[in-house]
Amino acid sequence: MKIISLRQMTEGDLPAADELRRLAGWNQTLEDWLRLLRLEPRGCFVAVQEGRVVGTVTATTYGQRLAWIGMMLVHPEHQRHGIGTSLMRQALEYLQGHGVKCVKLDATPAGRPLYEKLGFVSQGTLTRCWRPAEDETQYSENTAARTRDLADADWDAVDEIDRAAFGASRDRLLRSLAHESRAALVWPALGHVVGWGMLRPGSNADYLGPLVCSSAAGSLSLVAALLGRAARNSVIWDTPDQNESAKTTAQRFGFVPLRPLTRMCLGPHTVAGNPQAQFAIADPAVG
Repeated sequence: MKIISLRQMTEGDLPAADELRRLAGWNQTLEDWLRLLRLEPRGCFVAVQEGRVVGTVTATTYGQRLAWIGMMLVHPEHQRHGIGTSLMRQALEYLQGHGVKCVKLDATPAGRPLYEKLGFVSQGTLTRCWRPAEDETQYSENTAARTRDLADADWDAVDEIDRAAFGASRDRLLRSLAHESRAALVWPALGHVVGWGMLRPGSNADYLGPLVCSSAAGSLSLVAALLGRAARNSVIWDTPDQNESAKTTAQRFGFVPLRPLTRMCLGPHTVAGNPQAQFAIADPAVG
């Protein structure tokens, strides 16, 4: 096999990286790639052969307590040659150099064996759900009306709610996601904010998430309102399996399971979060 080299990702690599994403059938966009690179410019890597990008991996840090690995992709013609392992080790070396204690990722069934070999252990499971495009919305306008658009004054409350549910602050990520979302909403419309959620465009379907709420009624209102912003687009929703209310709500709105994901951890499990408040993750690439 011809020599493969690893280096940091640049913006010039993004079209090639997104082609790997397309070949894998994943839902991220070029804007998602750019966000990952800007959030952690020294933590994103590519594998290159004769000037051609054949693999990618990204790392996103949330302080020194937690980091997330994502976008682990290898071109189908170059799989099973150790490229994925080399990329993962490069990302882990970067994170260890920054003193990160706990590293997590959301593994597809195909990727899980690689991560297990590197010492990652399962923490729980998620289910990717999908709802086809619909001509008519199927929710109560009264329910959705209990939400409102996220305002600048809400960010302190959003960060506090998310920190408790996720286990670490990811304020920079959330603000960036909100900026590119079709909708970013909070619940309730009046009074103290206890939940929020976003709906974003994706390459294959709109993406519902992240959505964090301490109230089942609030999560139902947020889902209803966000789906109303999807127009006639199909929607993908990654639900934590530990959150029974999220699974029930997904079924109620016509979502069907597509595939499982496994949340995995390397290092001391010091960042637990609260799955019961996480109704939708932000993205498998960032948690």
